[in-house]
Amino acid sequence: MYWKTDETMPKGESVLCMCDIDFVYSYEFLGVRERLAITPLTDRCYITLSQALGMCYGGAPAGPAGTGKTETTKDLGCTLGIWVVVFNCSPEYNFRSMSKIFKGLCAAGVWGCFDEFNRISLPTLSVVAAQVEAVTLGKKLKAKLFEFPNEGMVVLKLNVGYFITMNPGYAGRQELPENLKVLFRGVTMMLPDRGVIMKVKLASMGYTTYEPLAVKFNVLYKLCEEQLSKTRHYDFGLRNILSVLRTTGANKRAEKEGTDEEMIVARTLRDMNMSKFIAQDIPLFGQLIDDIFPRQKNMPNKTHDAVEKAVKTLLSTLNLQLAPQWKLKIIQLYETSLVRHGIMVVGAAGCGKTTIFQMLLKALSMIPTGLKQEITKYTSQGCTLNPKAVTNAQLFGEPNSAGEWVPGILAEIWKKVNNRANKHVSWIICDGPVDAIWIESMNTVLDDNKMLTLANAERIPMSDTTKMTFEVEHLNNASPATVSRAGIIYVSGEDLGWKPLINTWCQDRIEAKQFASSEEQAWMNELT
Repeated sequence: MYWKTDETMPKGESVLCMCDIDFVYSYEFLGVRERLAITPLTDRCYITLSQALGMCYGGAPAGPAGTGKTETTKDLGCTLGIWVVVFNCSPEYNFRSMSKIFKGLCAAGVWGCFDEFNRISLPTLSVVAAQVEAVTLGKKLKAKLFEFPNEGMVVLKLNVGYFITMNPGYAGRQELPENLKVLFRGVTMMLPDRGVIMKVKLASMGYTTYEPLAVKFNVLYKLCEEQLSKTRHYDFGLRNILSVLRTTGANKRAEKEGTDEEMIVARTLRDMNMSKFIAQDIPLFGQLIDDIFPRQKNMPNKTHDAVEKAVKTLLSTLNLQLAPQWKLKIIQLYETSLVRHGIMVVGAAGCGKTTIFQMLLKALSMIPTGLKQEITKYTSQGCTLNPKAVTNAQLFGEPNSAGEWVPGILAEIWKKVNNRANKHVSWIICDGPVDAIWIESMNTVLDDNKMLTLANAERIPMSDTTKMTFEVEHLNNASPATVSRAGIIYVSGEDLGWKPLINTWCQDRIEAKQFASSEEQAWMNELT
């Protein structure tokens, strides 16, 4: 890719040449964005998408979750100074909503990226094929106006583009009709070049020994995929890698100058992954860390004194037991919330998941103002709902028989908690099963887009003071696309056990006095 000087262009316009295709730079203000690391895979995707645009077609990156399909499309748009509007497609999308989106893209001259495009129903996709064909024909004729199906004449700006990303083979997906396939040029994105990405990102964050650290990071994750158990909530993909890399950068900036870089990386890898492991994998992961980082045998734990003190005080006040492993889960939830806006707490019923949320929210609100930082600078409020108690349409919204949009429960809650005027941190807690039917509609919320897109083309951004959390028993029905987007906290039944429940029950009865005497606890201890 290079700049091209063309004397025939009007003054003030610049031309970018990508392979044999010329693009006019659009000068859209997009802010200072984090750019992608250039790898052979992103190069191949860039070339394919630019060739598709040169032939007036759309682009169709396809592959497993977490390979960079959407982000590469957005990065290409950023290179050309064009705004890329991301839509999270769902079965609720109909031909009218797709018509509204395409007309808007054509009139504005921006790019549209349709995430999970193959989740749309087949009858709708057959109509979308006619809509895309009309836009393609208008671009080939270089028309300023073109006839959109059933909508009359529509303004067309020739730099409009449309891209679809798909996860073939996942639950709830379907094969695209042939008359739609021919309007897009496909590119398969299977295995991202992790080693290159790790090396470039570590170097950009100021690590001087980035090459050996990137090799160790890459080897550790490969061994984790090979040797740890194949549990559904484990993810060692690109999204997890990027969240770890961002945290290593933040930790390096927070440490004193001259701190051992290998210790910072090893500690970050340990702290950010330990929370999701089941009991039998914890010692194995510890051995892998010791083998790959042999000089880091006794790494210090990162402390959060204000939060830990508030949690301890709160447990004592509410007459709850200080079970060390269970209390650690509260701290891990706090640490995850600092780097992730989507969090899943996984564990069987009765292991204390709900109380973990309650304790952390109350503890964050108790911290004195002078000690508050990051997400603790405001008080925290929780909003709990069961997403499986209503239908998908009732959750996100749907058009009624008259064609008017009826907003959904989650959509209304989302608007309320993401009001910029709010002076508190809002935690939306979805307490119920996670499956591929409703959770896939939250994909653009849980990834870096931070945007809830509805079937009426409404886009509601996520504020920095909102956390999207899920309290689930297991993730057996969730697709890898969902698992890779969230930070996971696994709570085992052994973390709390049954004895703290007995002790709290006895102490509650002693305080109530009319139920039992103080001798009852001694009897219970003898019995148990």
